[in-house]
Amino acid sequence: MSNRCCTSAILVHMANVFNLRSACFHSSDSGVDPAAAGLQVTSDGKPKILDILDCTGSGDIDTSKVVKADADGCISGASGASLAINTSWKNPSGEWHVGYKLVYELFTETLTSRLKKERKKKWDEINQEEIAKTLKQLNDFDQQHRKVDDAKLKKAREDLQNRVDFLKKQSEGYNDKGPAIDAVVWYDGEVWRVALDTQSLEDDSDSGKLANFVPLTNYRTERKYGVFSKLDACTFVVNVYNDGNVLSIVTDCSPHGTHVAGIATAFHPEEPLLNGVAPGAQLISCKIGDSRLGSLETGTGLTRALIASVEHKCDLINMSYGEPTLLPDYGRFVELVNEVVNKHRLIFVSSAGNSGPALSTVGAPGGTSSSIIGVGAYVSPAMAAGAHCVVEPPSEGLEYTWSSRGPTTDGDLGVSVSAPGGAIAPVPTWTLQRRMLMNGTSMSSPSACGGIALLLSAMKAEGIPVSPYSVRKALENTTVPIGDSPEDKLSTGQGLMQVDKYNIFPVSI
Repeated sequence: MSNRCCTSAILVHMANVFNLRSACFHSSDSGVDPAAAGLQVTSDGKPKILDILDCTGSGDIDTSKVVKADADGCISGASGASLAINTSWKNPSGEWHVGYKLVYELFTETLTSRLKKERKKKWDEINQEEIAKTLKQLNDFDQQHRKVDDAKLKKAREDLQNRVDFLKKQSEGYNDKGPAIDAVVWYDGEVWRVALDTQSLEDDSDSGKLANFVPLTNYRTERKYGVFSKLDACTFVVNVYNDGNVLSIVTDCSPHGTHVAGIATAFHPEEPLLNGVAPGAQLISCKIGDSRLGSLETGTGLTRALIASVEHKCDLINMSYGEPTLLPDYGRFVELVNEVVNKHRLIFVSSAGNSGPALSTVGAPGGTSSSIIGVGAYVSPAMAAGAHCVVEPPSEGLEYTWSSRGPTTDGDLGVSVSAPGGAIAPVPTWTLQRRMLMNGTSMSSPSACGGIALLLSAMKAEGIPVSPYSVRKALENTTVPIGDSPEDKLSTGQGLMQVDKYNIFPVSI
């Protein structure tokens, strides 16, 4: 790699010396899969993910309906199905809150598409068998009755022909709305518990029964998760609100959030070179991408995420999300960000955007909010050769052409610093692969955030007071320039971050 970019050996050494072990990394993104590779424990054996929240409400289920079990130990689910209760489950009140959800509402479009294809293939096999059986019956009928003059025989043949036509028409008009899952919530005397009936997702009628489900509770309490079925391989966690009347089933709305979290914090004890920048960091995942809106964020979701970051006393926020804006440093969300940074002393890092190379293309909030560290995307010669298979890699590192550029409309630079804008990192289990290559300022932001985590550890180890301003000063003053002309700063900010120089700079702050 270029000598202007920290080598993997330096990063590993820095992570070992100044590893963030006592602070919280907050990810506002599309959600994080707790079963993804490298996201189970920190480098010192602590739980990696402390909490997983859906700030959008897209996975909420109304469980305000309360039922009681009959003499046979069964309850009526919200879908109308009769559900057998596991007799070992403690429920002092005998009250069961019930609700249901169409499972496709919890899945990404990619996963839903895969499931629909696999389910249609199985359905087509069954339907074709029925068509073949009916055609055989019709053929046998014609063989037995050369002349059909009797009214009853005519009606019988017409019925067989109509059945064939109906089955063929049914195949052409197939529309899979998705299976429904029943949810049951109850209070066991200590915590709220949740069980799901997922029989509609299984091929085996004995699988997915409610009574066989291992009950879950709010993720932060026991840090346990479930999987809907082997077919989807989709991980989920649950949170119960409003005295059991609202159940939140949390799934991710794209692989993006897990990938981002892996860049910053993944820990692979067997393969250290796959580690994130700060493998000792712990993580709070706040899903701000609404599954109902194609992963678009809403003001409500963003506000809830900021509240969660304060409640969990996080040190860092990474937000690899954003869109264009006309007015920099404006809006209710920016006001809340300013409060989080200035009052609660959190360090907020965000992607600058992928709309370059035109001027003034930095996005909100990363490139247009003064209290946020906006990060551009850098590519080294080694990255260009290895990840993009270019015929002739550049002689020196440079900013990706699509990395957004300043200035903002009020004259600010727009980009604070740059960091590597591509990575092979963990992705959710439902993708059926362990890791994936992604590029964007979405990747450079967690890379920078992980580096800042190491800086925080160094400052804490040396007893240096931490503030968002001293950290930003250290970050910007230890960079090396990318490009020789003054206008390059509109793309690269102060330059490429240098993690190995952080630990000596804060002493002079």
